[in-house]
Amino acid sequence: MKKAILFLLTALSLNLNAQNIFPVKLDNCKTDRFCLDCGDVKAGYNEQEYLKLQNKLQESLNLKGIKGAVKFQVLVDSKGKACVLSHTDQSNNPITLKIIEELNKFKKWTPATTSGKKEEKSSINIVFTINDNKIEGKIERVDMKAFNKSFDKPNSPEIFNKTYNYKNENLKNYKITVWNSNNSNLPNNMNDHIVIDKDGLIWLTIDEGLVTFDGKSFKNAEQNITDKGKFFSYYAIASDNNNLKWVYGTNNIYSFDNTKWTKYDPKEIGIDGAYEIINNPKTGEVFFCSDEGLTIFQNGKWSNINKDKVKEFPSNRVAFAKRDSKNRIWIGTYSGTVMIDENGKATNFENNSTVLKGKCITSMDEDENGNLYFTLYEFERKEKGKVNNDEGIAIRYADGTFKQFTTENSGMPFNHTNCVVYDKNEKVLWISTDRAGLVRYDLKDGWENYHNENSEIPTSYISTMTLDEKGNLYLATRQGLVKIERN
Repeated sequence: MKKAILFLLTALSLNLNAQNIFPVKLDNCKTDRFCLDCGDVKAGYNEQEYLKLQNKLQESLNLKGIKGAVKFQVLVDSKGKACVLSHTDQSNNPITLKIIEELNKFKKWTPATTSGKKEEKSSINIVFTINDNKIEGKIERVDMKAFNKSFDKPNSPEIFNKTYNYKNENLKNYKITVWNSNNSNLPNNMNDHIVIDKDGLIWLTIDEGLVTFDGKSFKNAEQNITDKGKFFSYYAIASDNNNLKWVYGTNNIYSFDNTKWTKYDPKEIGIDGAYEIINNPKTGEVFFCSDEGLTIFQNGKWSNINKDKVKEFPSNRVAFAKRDSKNRIWIGTYSGTVMIDENGKATNFENNSTVLKGKCITSMDEDENGNLYFTLYEFERKEKGKVNNDEGIAIRYADGTFKQFTTENSGMPFNHTNCVVYDKNEKVLWISTDRAGLVRYDLKDGWENYHNENSEIPTSYISTMTLDEKGNLYLATRQGLVKIERN
């Protein structure tokens, strides 16, 4: 009789989509934000209790004739609970499914800590090996140098729209420039956040760092008032009307006035981090989106909007918020979208039948006619494991009507979008995705899709983007900084 072989990928699969290390992605985890095997003290488990888990697997599984290994990416939160995020077994062997079940049920995980404070979420890799009728699982720490280097070879784009014919007739009208660690002094290519300040200086978060770019060279711009310890990273950035730079660095909010850094006490401002930081030029407000609701800084004062103050709030877990030209605040939470109008009246879109129902808005822009453009995240996905979900973009027209654009009814190549920017000079919409590259929509019927296999854009994964005053588009990517300008 042939020996049964448990399928595995022996090498660490580092061609990532979004936040999953391994090719088999599981959609049962809340993955709004986490760090990869981070912390002064890394996440782990109680050794004695983990041995019991291993013994339970040994007793319950039929391992006869089985040989191989599977790697699991496990998300560990600050309370010691965990969730398997991805793994390497593309055959989904019943043994793998049983291991996932037991890892998810295990309650004795120990969270990662940085400077004595627990990380909200961090992921670790666990390798289960089966040999000679025995199963053994142990932590395999991530080689960060290999992890970062893996992005030098980007994924091929994944185009889920098989019916639209992309002619890309406007691509020839753009000059595309790329700065990376090979052709410039950019320290590394892991660019996730970008902002352009009042002086036209570009600020970029990189892996465990912060740099500025003046168009010629990159300079270190990290905060210098806190000991960074073994791990310090930046997760959000914005520049306000006074040219004050705001960042969320590990466990704290900081600001920089071009001379000195200021660190804010979480007890005084009510938050110790943010998913996003957004400046509102018209009102001078700076929005901080966090698990504590929407925190607002204006004229030197801090305030907060949350579920206790506004009953229509679907959740305090705010992913994005921004004011429009009519002074309405649009807020995306991980349980739905809410809008607070100019009179303070709140509308929860979970209570109506627009395209925003079941969606969290994750970015927004507005044109000169008052039309609003949103990227969407479907927070309660109907099909577990599905990649191309009911998301895409939505337009709220000035007359109050909505329309959603997806791979089913438009030229969208992929439905998971992360940023939308309206270019008032060209009167086009730019949309970034994390699998299909960059989308150009002329707001009529013309859709174009640019990525690493049909243009000089070096990747299909775009983290976010922004426009400068001249209308040049800058992309933050895992292959460096990209500039797109008209010829």
